[in-house]
Amino acid sequence: MFRPLLAAVLAAAVMTTAAAATPLDLGGPHPAALRGAALLHQQDPMSFGVFYYPTQWPQDQWQRDFQGMAKLGFQFTHVAEFDWTYLEPEEGRFDFSWLDHAIDLASKAGLRVILGTPSAAPPSWMDERYPEVYRVDEHGQRHEHGIRAEVSLANPKYQAFVARLVTAMAQHYGHDPRVWGWQVDNEPSTFLDFSDSARTSFQQWLQKKYGSIDAMNKVWAGSFWSTRYGSFKQVHLPNATLAAEDKLSPHAQLDFARYQADTTAHFLDAQAAIIKKYAHNQWVTTNYTNVTTATDPRRSHDLDFPTFTLYPVQGSNVLGGDSYAIGKPANLMEAAAYFRPINGTFGVMELQPGQVNWGEINPQPMPGAVGMWMWHAFASGASLLSTYRYRHPVQGSEMYHEGIIGTDGVTPSRTGREFVDTLQQIKALEAQLDPKAPLPQKLAARYTAYLWSQDVFWDLEIQPQTTLWNSWKYRNGYTLAVQSTGAPMDFIAEDDDFSRYPFLIAPAYQMVSKALAEKWRRYVEQGGHLILTARTGQKKEDGHFPEGPWSQPILDLIGDDVDGFDMLPPSADGEVTADGKPYTWHRWGDILTPRPGTTVLATYANHYYAGKAAATTRTLGKGTVTMIGVSTDDGVLERELVRGVYQRAGVPIDDLPTGVFLNWRGGFYFLSNYNPKPFSPALPAGAHIVHGQTPLMPAQTLIWKDASP
Repeated sequence: MFRPLLAAVLAAAVMTTAAAATPLDLGGPHPAALRGAALLHQQDPMSFGVFYYPTQWPQDQWQRDFQGMAKLGFQFTHVAEFDWTYLEPEEGRFDFSWLDHAIDLASKAGLRVILGTPSAAPPSWMDERYPEVYRVDEHGQRHEHGIRAEVSLANPKYQAFVARLVTAMAQHYGHDPRVWGWQVDNEPSTFLDFSDSARTSFQQWLQKKYGSIDAMNKVWAGSFWSTRYGSFKQVHLPNATLAAEDKLSPHAQLDFARYQADTTAHFLDAQAAIIKKYAHNQWVTTNYTNVTTATDPRRSHDLDFPTFTLYPVQGSNVLGGDSYAIGKPANLMEAAAYFRPINGTFGVMELQPGQVNWGEINPQPMPGAVGMWMWHAFASGASLLSTYRYRHPVQGSEMYHEGIIGTDGVTPSRTGREFVDTLQQIKALEAQLDPKAPLPQKLAARYTAYLWSQDVFWDLEIQPQTTLWNSWKYRNGYTLAVQSTGAPMDFIAEDDDFSRYPFLIAPAYQMVSKALAEKWRRYVEQGGHLILTARTGQKKEDGHFPEGPWSQPILDLIGDDVDGFDMLPPSADGEVTADGKPYTWHRWGDILTPRPGTTVLATYANHYYAGKAAATTRTLGKGTVTMIGVSTDDGVLERELVRGVYQRAGVPIDDLPTGVFLNWRGGFYFLSNYNPKPFSPALPAGAHIVHGQTPLMPAQTLIWKDASP
């Protein structure tokens, strides 16, 4: 199993004085080895599976279906995640007979089983007797039975119902060798909750966090507009939808986002702890969405590893042309880089099998796209890959959601056949992987960390300051810029070890503590190359402005003074120049005045700050700091500025089009093409192509092995 790309970055939270004197170990192997196959109790680098819902089909078809999965090459099946009504048809009465039968048939067909806990789909008797377990939305409307994920995770009665069911399931299946592992809940915490249960829980969370109401009032700016509270019991849930003006305390909203994430993490951990109390040789995970907004996976501590869901084709046409049928280019790349470093193991629990039903527009994936996603997941280091679902449903709200098998129950769909063919191709290559192969030095030299904080993301979303600001698209722009170099990339957190990476990028990192600023400085002085961007350092870690100049925490680091910032309406002209080339901007512009020793990379060309710097760089100790203060309309300037950091550092890089991704695993290189245009890579002399061809066509994968490491 490939270690460096998949290794977790789990080093000390704060560098000591002694550590600060230690030079960077740039590009070296990471301290934590991938647990991957060993953790999942599997021999293969990646296992393949498929979702199946026995209760949705006649029992006399179950045996045929499980045998069909095995014949197609699947190694496991995933069952029961939405079946609470069958597992507990009446309050307190459990029925596992049907599930016992399904597991028995799956096992006899040669399939391992992942059990899903059905906490996202409570039965109708709960709605009838205990309507308070359902969430209240931002409009004050209590939701009800008839759709999934409409419950209040903070409601004690609901928590008790979940604990009772999970306990019964774990007692029954915890020592069943046919059960491989567990998925708790399903795509957790998609919606906000404004119920009375949530309010009480939030008040308790605040009291634990702050200790005194005066401490909370200070952070929440209770002196403003007489918004201070006299006790925690008076605190309301900050609901911007019901506010007459969008002027709620941003600090209260940030704490509410943190609370929601903590509540979700506690809910998942509570289920995992119950299962582990009874389980033997079984692992526990959950399936986050690939874009995590309301959740924070790093807040959960009892899950063995994370997995995510991935549906790339849903109507978006990010790169124009036919890219709408290939998929959003950043989704899988970012999700793998985000989830992989948490503990060194990750899986794709739901991969789109074909056309879906829930997008604004639901096109067919381009031929080759499903296979390319599978290869991309494998190349990124996934330890398991499952697709949703085996059979195309013939009734219900997902009638138009394709499966591996079509509506007749036996014939593979076009994309289902593509999935199965790629599955077999990946299995054939797995035997050739070298688990001890070191990461090639040319890749290790450009290894990049992307510093990410859910708190910072939430803070940006609470105070965007312009309708043109989109935090996620901003993130996409910089991850795609990094990937254009062919650099391996890990998402890391503030308490991870920066010194393992020769390059570190922290876009729009708005809240910066003195400790973080000092950690950045040490990283750079020891030889690291740091990239910061617009909005970084505007606030302290508590979300307040410092009593000083703009971006005070980072001024000495970047070697600039920040005179202010601007944003323009679409009707205005904004221009910035770099190397004699013009670029348009509207979204955000930090206005920089470089200090002695700082080099200007880009300059504003109009408005009253014409001639002021828009991007700068400086040398500090053995490393460099680059500040990109402007956000251009198309991101081309930022792409070139990011690439320039590697080039000035003397590190050779690739020049990959947007949406073409380079990965390496076990001695093999992989290129995935999400771009609607063909790409002709310059392969090294002697390279041996084992899959695909050049030019690399859209929605295709190229795999090769160098003649020498």
